[in-house]
This record gives sequence, C-alpha cells and structure tokens, in this order.
Amino acid sequence: MDLTFAVERWGHQVRALVLDLILIFGALLLCGSLAHALDASDQWSSVRAEGMGGAYTAVVNDSDSLFYNPAGLAGQTRFEWQIFDIGVGANGYENISTLQNVVSGGSNNLATNLQQLYGKRVWFGGHAKSAILIPSFAMSAFTATGAGISVSNPANTEMNLDYFFDYGFAAGGGFELVPQFMKFGLSARRFNRTGTNLPIGAATLANLDTAALQDELKRRGTGYAADLGLDFTLPGPVSPTLSAVYRNAGVTTFSHEEGAGAPPPIQPEFIVGGAMKFSGGLIDITPAIDYRHLEDTTMQIGKKLHMGVEIAMPFLTLRGGLNQGYWTAGAGFNFWLLHVEAASYGVELGAYPGQQEDRRYVANISFQLGFDPGSFGFGGSSANGGADGGSRPHLKQRR
Repeated sequence: MDLTFAVERWGHQVRALVLDLILIFGALLLCGSLAHALDASDQWSSVRAEGMGGAYTAVVNDSDSLFYNPAGLAGQTRFEWQIFDIGVGANGYENISTLQNVVSGGSNNLATNLQQLYGKRVWFGGHAKSAILIPSFAMSAFTATGAGISVSNPANTEMNLDYFFDYGFAAGGGFELVPQFMKFGLSARRFNRTGTNLPIGAATLANLDTAALQDELKRRGTGYAADLGLDFTLPGPVSPTLSAVYRNAGVTTFSHEEGAGAPPPIQPEFIVGGAMKFSGGLIDITPAIDYRHLEDTTMQIGKKLHMGVEIAMPFLTLRGGLNQGYWTAGAGFNFWLLHVEAASYGVELGAYPGQQEDRRYVANISFQLGFDPGSFGFGGSSANGGADGGSRPHLKQRR
C-alpha cells in the first residue's frame, strides 16, 4: 500500500476520533454544561524541551530538529529509526476534576456550573510520530493535538474555544556552510489541520445552534510550512553554539476542505538561542537559552525568554529551567531501546510573567534503534544532549 495513502487514511481515522471527542465535549459543555476550549501553541512540543524551559534551539540534533531547528541535522553521522514516540499532557488533576463536575452538573443551571471554571483553564495535549534519521537528513510522519478551555468575565460569561489536530509528513536536512563553524538547515512540512479559535459569548450561549457550532469545530484544511535554521559553533572545550531560526517562514495558510472555513493561519516566528556543553567523565552539563518571538514587539520580554539546563548521566538525565518566568523540571530514563521522559512547566496566560500561570505536566515514551558508525556504537538513541551532539562511544544515552 502506498505510504502516503496509508498515512492519510490513518490520519483521517484518528482525526475523526479526536473530533468526535471534541464534539461530545462541545455538546455537553455548550448545550448543557460547558464549552470545550483548546490551546494551539506550538505544532510540535518536545517533553525534553519543556523540561529545559523551552530552551532547545541550540541543543536539538535529532529528528526533532525538523520542528525546532533544522540546522541541528547538519554534521550528524548517526543512523536512527524512531519506531514510535508518543506523548501526552494535561494541566493537572484538579482542573480536569473541575471540568468533570461542571459537565455532570446538568443543563438546568448553566451560569452556576460555569462559575466553577472562572479563572481556570483546562488543557490537554498529545503527540505521536515515527521518524528516520540518516546522516544530515531526517523525515517523519507525525500527529499532534492541543485542547483546553477557559472561562472569563463573570458578569458577562465568555468562553474561549481554541484547538488543533494535525497529521502529516516532515522532512529536512542540513549541511556545513563553513566546516566546524557554520551550519544551515531547511525543513518542510505538509500537514492536515482541524482547528479553530472561537470566542463564545453570553448571547451565543443563550441561543445555541449546535449545527453551526459543529461546522465551526470542523474547520479543516491542508497547509505547507518551512523552517530555516543557522548554527554557529565556536571550537573549544565547551563548543558554544549560537542559533537563529525562522519558523513557519512567511505565513502558513490552509486550504478550506471542511467546515465553516479554513483553520486560522500560523504566523511566522524568529528565534535566537545559545547553548554550550561541559563534559566531565560520566556527566555532561548543558546550559541553554532561547529568545523567541523576536518579531513581536507587542509581547512582553519576560514571555519571550526561555532558560534551562540539562545534566546527562548514564541511564538518567535531569533537567530544569525557566519558561516565561515559571520554573520547569524534567527527567529522562534510558532503558537502551526504550526511553521515558517526563516534565512539568508553567505557561503564562496573561500579558506578563507572574500574572496567570498554567501549570502543565507532560510525559512521553519512545522506542528506537540506532547506529553511529563514527563511534562504532549500537543503541537505542542518539547522543546524550549538548550543543554539539557529541556522544560517548560506550554509552548511548537518551538526551
């Protein structure tokens, strides 16, 4: 069976399942109890990156480079097949429990039920991908989703419905413009998106049209996106790397294939970052920093700043950092072919850090085979992190 057809068919089936769940929530929420709102921030979110405060641009050097910085693929010598990588996340049991209470409250007293959600946000997300990495090139089939709900303005109830579900392909490569100093990378994605950003006011809640709501929720189309990346690495014992990335070059727009219209476009983003790696026997320490949304002059500086550090040891990696002013923490466990990652991080929902934190918890599991001819090593993953992607020949550590 043709691979493209198989992935398209699989994507439609998974999309139908996710959309059914969203519509069920929407019917329960809007027609009886609540509304379902989703969060569409990054199209792809690495658990490793979240544990490091989102400071990942100058660190990534595996198949995730397709989504963060394609220059990370340049100079890679490893062959790797990531058979699967599956992740899930939510913003805490308490919020999910509150949502359940609202849904179970029935449709007779909508205003009272919604009061339980004032000032809160319910969020969940997930991703899955399979990827192949060869020297200086990678390709991937992927799916990702984000979902949540927020309710504001008690005097005049308003809910914000915001979600996405993607599936598609990504491919990219990198090469050295100046050996050992300057690297360039390019990645491209073709993906199908179902999603929208829909504010729902009190008037809409009072006169619900479920058919119109479903038509809004089913906004679907196909889009094409491209990322450009540059890495500058200075030779030396810690090899500091500076990175510049242009994500979603231009504006990523979608065709109109279903629903009331096309999904909202994705705006471009400029990112600059830096990282360095300190190696000491069995421990590698990698501090990193990212400054994102360089082009957005309206965003407060504290929301653009991401800082983190990774401490890689045999079989265990610890991470920490600051994401938009809130602490992050994470850990990775390497069981040779099987890898488990977990992280907690905060997202600022307001205009500036410290205004309204959304605390999230994410985890993922992956299974992969790899071989590095440069170190004559066979193992489950690529190098154990760091700005230059170097690996220990005797220990293949998950980054």
